Amino acid sequence: VVSTQSTAGKYILSPMVRVGGLPFRLTCLHYGADLVYAEEIIAQRLLKCTKVTNSTLGTVDFLDEDGGVCFRTVAEESDRVIFQMGASDPDVAAQCAKMIEPYVAGIDVNMGCPKDYSIKGNMGAALLTQPELIKSILNKLIAVCTKPVTCKIRILDSEKETLSLCKLIEKTGVAALAVHGRTRYTRSSHPCNYEIIKKIKSELSIPVILNGASLEIKNKGDMTRIMKETGVDSIMVARAAWYNPSIFRDPEPVAVREAVQKFMRYCIDYCCPLHILKYTMGKFRGAFKANESSLEVTRHIETRLIYEYFGLGDYYKEVNDKRKDNQQEEFQKNKRQKLDKDYKILEEVLTPSILQTFRGAIAPRQILNQWLEANGFCKPKYWTTEYNKVFTGFLQIDNDTYAIEGNFKNKKTAIQAVSYAYCMKNHIELRHYKTSTRTQCNCHMNS
Repeated sequence: VVSTQSTAGKYILSPMVRVGGLPFRLTCLHYGADLVYAEEIIAQRLLKCTKVTNSTLGTVDFLDEDGGVCFRTVAEESDRVIFQMGASDPDVAAQCAKMIEPYVAGIDVNMGCPKDYSIKGNMGAALLTQPELIKSILNKLIAVCTKPVTCKIRILDSEKETLSLCKLIEKTGVAALAVHGRTRYTRSSHPCNYEIIKKIKSELSIPVILNGASLEIKNKGDMTRIMKETGVDSIMVARAAWYNPSIFRDPEPVAVREAVQKFMRYCIDYCCPLHILKYTMGKFRGAFKANESSLEVTRHIETRLIYEYFGLGDYYKEVNDKRKDNQQEEFQKNKRQKLDKDYKILEEVLTPSILQTFRGAIAPRQILNQWLEANGFCKPKYWTTEYNKVFTGFLQIDNDTYAIEGNFKNKKTAIQAVSYAYCMKNHIELRHYKTSTRTQCNCHMNS
């Protein structure tokens, strides 16, 4: 039996599609949220992902087949983030949960989303009229998970149906039940049905989390009041947090612009995609200058311009410059390890001025080619690799391959550099060699 302590007495961020990514979750945690639900991820989608450790960002990423980020998390939130899945198959749900469980605080099943993509996939609110399938999914998850399992529902058309469903869910052994006080057909502008949630709480012994009260919430005190009036154990908010992610701050939220700047710092830190940044900004009320709207700001195509608008242009540049330096350092480290393993490294110290001395004269590559031919070697092979506009030169002579590292800005310079270094290593004078009768070469070059 899973303990219910982790889901009682909490102020919680509700799952929100496209909004509930890592930067927004961390912002809400910063301002006092106890738990944060990630946006719903379809179970089948996660199972197709590959988990990678992102050393640049310090995150754990689940990447889809195209390399896009399906779910990103960080150690800072690992004991406070709830993963919400969309699922219609118990076995698929269980596989998804076991894959993600080590990186989150709990697993939630979405049983209330009224969107077409959920309904057509037999997920979300489509489950509300399928109690046996609900029971199968939850029983399977509870059997395989060591972390708390919860689910989030909407109320049904009648009190009797709603209470019957809630009691069935309770019997599965879930750690808590989140209830949105509207039906799948009720718009968010309509009031939340507190009376049915009171009734649910009075008849269940597990923690009940109220959702759907954002219209009445202006600060944390409002959340506390609603919990007391309805008797629920915890409260979950979506739109109130979207309007101002510091809504969890006690006693009052900070100015929206200040909260947005905090959110944007996290966006910079964790590479928030531009389309997610723009979408999330759409509900930040009071974040913009007089006579300006989010549309007027987000029309900027460049990410940098949006950050500059909020006074974070320098921070954006600083973080990205440092990130590029770290990536270059990591790349050079990995490259050196591979070069040491696969190639003979030429350690000759080269400066641009050394190579410039050969301008207008016979270049090191030509001299080396003539020397190799005069001494019976097979024709050498040259090539380069490039990273971040810096080139590494390679030279293959018979069955040996050589490489040289340096800050070479083009292919030609990198090839001349490796030729020069080989000449220095083998005490070949950098002068013109006349080709003598070539000795027959029977060596086999590597491809």
